Amino acid sequence: MIVDALKGKYSLPLLLKRLKLPKSSYYYRETSLKKQDKYSGIRKRISALFNENSGRYGYRRIHALLSREGTVISEKVVRRIIAEEEIVVRVKSRRNYNSFQGQISLSVPNAGNRDFHAGKPNEKWLTDIT
Repeated sequence: MIVDALKGKYSLPLLLKRLKLPKSSYYYRETSLKKQDKYSGIRKRISALFNENSGRYGYRRIHALLSREGTVISEKVVRRIIAEEEIVVRVKSRRNYNSFQGQISLSVPNAGNRDFHAGKPNEKWLTDIT
């Protein structure tokens, strides 16, 4: 961050004032960077389980595997860690129904030659089966 780079040269209040950065925001960031991640070991295990299963397991299955191993952790935490690690599950695409079984039949000859005019009622009856 710019403030950390220039902190030795200029005073902190002056830098924060020039950058229009609230003091509380600066110190919040400072403390959050110093905080240790309590889920660092679990993060590695979640990534390993995800990669072992070819990227197909989501948070439910990963949580189940962790539970079988004896790790006590909630599904919400697993879901949050997966989101933070930007792990994206590969979803198997579903195929649409297709009833085609073989060759397409030849078209039927046009017996009516598109002449729909009838001289009297019930002289011509046509239907379409497609």
